[in-house]
Amino acid sequence: MIHLICPNPAIDRTLLIDDFTEGKPNRPYEVKEFAGGKSFNVAYAMGFEAPQADFCVHTIVGGRNGDLLKELANANKISLQLTEIDKNTRVCNIVMDTKNNRTYPIYENSFDLNQKLLSVFTNRIKQAIVPGDYVVFSGSLMKGMPSDYIANFIKEFQEKEVKVFVDTSGEALVQAYKAQPYAIKINDEEILDLFPNLKLDTVDSYAELLKSDAAAETSIFIITLGAKGIIAKINDQIIHVQAQKVAAKNPIACGDFFLGGLVKNIRLQNDAVTTLKIAISYSTANVLSWYPELKQTDIDAIYDSLKVTTY
Repeated sequence: MIHLICPNPAIDRTLLIDDFTEGKPNRPYEVKEFAGGKSFNVAYAMGFEAPQADFCVHTIVGGRNGDLLKELANANKISLQLTEIDKNTRVCNIVMDTKNNRTYPIYENSFDLNQKLLSVFTNRIKQAIVPGDYVVFSGSLMKGMPSDYIANFIKEFQEKEVKVFVDTSGEALVQAYKAQPYAIKINDEEILDLFPNLKLDTVDSYAELLKSDAAAETSIFIITLGAKGIIAKINDQIIHVQAQKVAAKNPIACGDFFLGGLVKNIRLQNDAVTTLKIAISYSTANVLSWYPELKQTDIDAIYDSLKVTTY
C-alpha cells in the first residue's frame, strides 16, 4: 500500500474565464471541482492508467465541503482514510484567464491543527502502515506540525522496511534528510536548504553531487531543474532526462504529477529510465491542461521525445 499524507485538503475549484477584467462581472465559461491538496494531485497521477498500485489518501475533512470532497475523491476512485472534524473543509478557487494565460489562485485559510487532532491523525496513519508499505509526504508541513514530523516517521519505520518519500522544503527537509529517507524529490532551489554552500549551476554539477557521499544514504534522490529537466539517482544510476519545451496552460500541479508517476512506477518495480520517463511525461502532460488531468496522447508524444543521458 502507498500512503499519501494530506492533512490540509481543499475543494479545488477551477474557473476558466476569457479575459479576466477588473470592475465588471467575470463569468466563467467552464468550472470544474476536484478533491484538492498536493497528495490528491499525486493520487490523480497514480490512478491514471493500468497497471494499478494500491494507494490511499490520509486526510482531515469536515462539514458539507468535506462531504463533497469525499464524493469527488470517490468519483476518481481514490481511497480515503478520514479523520473527521467539525470545521467545514476549505475551498480554493483557481481563476484561469485563458485569453491572457494568467492564473489567480485564491486559497481559503484552513482549520487550526491542535496537538490533540494531530495525535489522532498521526496515530491513524501509523496504525494503517504495515512492513513494506510506502509513505509519501508532499508539500510543506501544515501549521501545527513540528519540523521533525517527517523525520520521526522515517526513524520509527526504518526497521520495518517502510519506504518514505519526501517532497518538502525548509527545516522539515533538513530534518528528513538527516533521518535518511528512502527517497527525496526536490527542486533546484530547495536543494540549497541541504547544501547552501555548494555551487550548483550545471547539470554535471548536480550529477557530481548525486555521486557523492552526500546522497549515498538515499536510495532515490530526484532534483527537478525546471527547463533543464530532471537529474536523478535511482539505486546508484545517475540519469538526466530532458523534455522539450511546451506551451504550458496551468503549471500548478506539475511537480505532484511527477511524484505520482515516480512513486507508482518505483512500486511496480519498473526500471529507472522507464520510471523517470513516465514521471516527467505525466508532469509535462499535466501543464497542457487547465485542470489536474492527463491525456494519453499527450503522454505518449512527450515520452517518445524525451532525451535521456546517463552518468
